[in-house]
Amino acid sequence: MRTPFTMDSAGFLTLFDALERRFNDVTAAASLSFAGIDGDLHPVVQPARAGEGDCADCGESADHTDSVGAEDSAQPEPTAPCPGARCDSELRSPASTPLSCDFHGRTGAFHDEVFDPQLVELASSAFGSTCWASLMCVASLGLDAALVECARQFLTHTSIIVRQKGLAVWLYDLINDATMAMLLGQTSPRMPVTVRPMSQVQISRWLHGSGVKRFGSQQQRAADRAEYGNQAHRLAAYCMLRWGAPTASSAQIATMLLTNPGIGMCMLREDPNVRAQGACTDTRYRRVVEYLRSLHAQADLDYARALKIGDVPWLSPDGHAAVTIAADRRYLYDANRLVHAYRALWDRATADPAQLLMAVEETRTLPGEPLWENPVYLRDLADSLMGSVLAEDLTMGFQQRDRERFDRGVRTLEHMGDQVRAMNVLMLPIMAIDECEPDWNAVAARGYKARTTQWRAFCDRCDDLATVVLAQLQGQGEGFHVRAAASLLKQSLPEYCELALPLFEQEIERLAAREQDAAEASAGVEGYEREGGAVHVDMAA
Repeated sequence: MRTPFTMDSAGFLTLFDALERRFNDVTAAASLSFAGIDGDLHPVVQPARAGEGDCADCGESADHTDSVGAEDSAQPEPTAPCPGARCDSELRSPASTPLSCDFHGRTGAFHDEVFDPQLVELASSAFGSTCWASLMCVASLGLDAALVECARQFLTHTSIIVRQKGLAVWLYDLINDATMAMLLGQTSPRMPVTVRPMSQVQISRWLHGSGVKRFGSQQQRAADRAEYGNQAHRLAAYCMLRWGAPTASSAQIATMLLTNPGIGMCMLREDPNVRAQGACTDTRYRRVVEYLRSLHAQADLDYARALKIGDVPWLSPDGHAAVTIAADRRYLYDANRLVHAYRALWDRATADPAQLLMAVEETRTLPGEPLWENPVYLRDLADSLMGSVLAEDLTMGFQQRDRERFDRGVRTLEHMGDQVRAMNVLMLPIMAIDECEPDWNAVAARGYKARTTQWRAFCDRCDDLATVVLAQLQGQGEGFHVRAAASLLKQSLPEYCELALPLFEQEIERLAAREQDAAEASAGVEGYEREGGAVHVDMAA
């Protein structure tokens, strides 16, 4: 079955044009020089100072870095600098942003004196909290003419593709470029310098050096290619939620892009313009999509039966908002059943979910296991409750029969369940971000490897929470879960709170009305008792 969708390319271009104009205005006044950048006021923090040998340049001279070893020389060398591809997962807290080149702060967290606030808002609104938004902000400082040119090339290329062929084609092209980079093991020339935090010296080497080692060590290049792919899928999911229609299709495609990137990329082919560009015409992925839909339908029926006989967690109406109590109960029910199902299957041989889905796609061979013994459904359910990255301890721990890792995943899921029980699903992203977001000031004082690890982990957590919102908050009004998930991919917690606030206001009004009715009823009873009591006394007299 097809998953038809459309994308509002005109709406995207309206925002994009405003971003391009602002970028040109800001960069026109910027000084294209490195002078004073790495001075005593804002020193570049080298990994060795933080006690970490985590940088590609550690112990390497410029000559050594520019040289190509026998292993690296076998790889074809990208030719163009980086017409604008990736940066880190998010715009991060720039407490030390000024000159350690840690420009990946959370959206809205930029210091006004460092980045132009209007440019930050436009970039994050257009590209979410991805590397492409960071590229605009970093380049706007005018640190290097080549970096500014990178950003301009990206803007020009994006504008041409979207105007001529549509937003879906541009997104598919980005994902395809990142995928090919990983398959070929070569750094894409479209991957920008802001792929990870680095010093001004490293930026200069990346842009002006030669040889593949200018992109970092072999390990760094591999990690950057993987993150480039994550960023491309994150951007596609954000754009699908922001400019895709109808809501149901855009939510499903975005979920797939975050949890099953291969299928999510294939679903973009439903756009006729993508197919017209020569994309693969194989549509067997639809079998997987249809099969997952059937599992969701089975799960809904199973829950309806459990609800009818009262075999679901009891939640007090006084302790849970009326607008979320149904979602809270379903979350706790699924989480409890998931853990019990995995434990019941622990001593039994089970198939790899990926292999089962491959059989569904290639031969239409459907797994014959019951719903709660089906590894495909259990993995899909875990992703919907925790997000694909956070669920790995639970799912991979079970698949590898790694008791320690599995128990760690169970504890994580139980902790999330406790948060839902104490508050509600709507508050879960707020509490989770508050718990997992590190102190960016402290992170900025560490080595570049540690910064990169922290930032990418936080990005993955926000992606996971967006996945949870898409799966768990579908009943909170037309398109609410889509807008809420987009705000989390943008990593804008204030925007998420603004979306959630009206629901809480409705609940507050409901509770206030109920208390007023109870007070009026109590006052009426007391008045009646006083009147009756007086009559009784008079009669006795």
